[in-house]
Amino acid sequence: MEKTRSRGIRSFADGVGIMGSALCALHCLAAPVFLVAGTALPASFLADEAFHRMLLWVILPAAAVAFGLGCWRHKDRWVFLLGVLGFLGLAISAAILHDLVGETGERFATVASAGVLIAAHVRNFRLCNAEDCDHEVGL
Repeated sequence: MEKTRSRGIRSFADGVGIMGSALCALHCLAAPVFLVAGTALPASFLADEAFHRMLLWVILPAAAVAFGLGCWRHKDRWVFLLGVLGFLGLAISAAILHDLVGETGERFATVASAGVLIAAHVRNFRLCNAEDCDHEVGL
């Protein structure tokens, strides 16, 4: 019963991590498009740096749970390394990159970091659902 619950929690955390990271990347890509289109959306809360910080508060626990449970089972160092690099990239982008490399550089770093974090979650999910792993198949 404990294995089934940890499988479900880990799968859910991977899903939340993927969705949060994808939302962060889409936010960075969509804001300039809305700005060029003349809509007021970029001036709203969604364009604020607080939005990135809020997403980090969702992404961090999801990554910690998913990678903690997954890496404990499959012991894949790439999942851990990609997860740490992706999360650190997002955190650094949200905290200091805007002042160092400008808005375009920050957006590029955020999208790249989100992609690395998504890759870590996908790899974690696949490894946990491989034949030689006790986790259940499917999300």
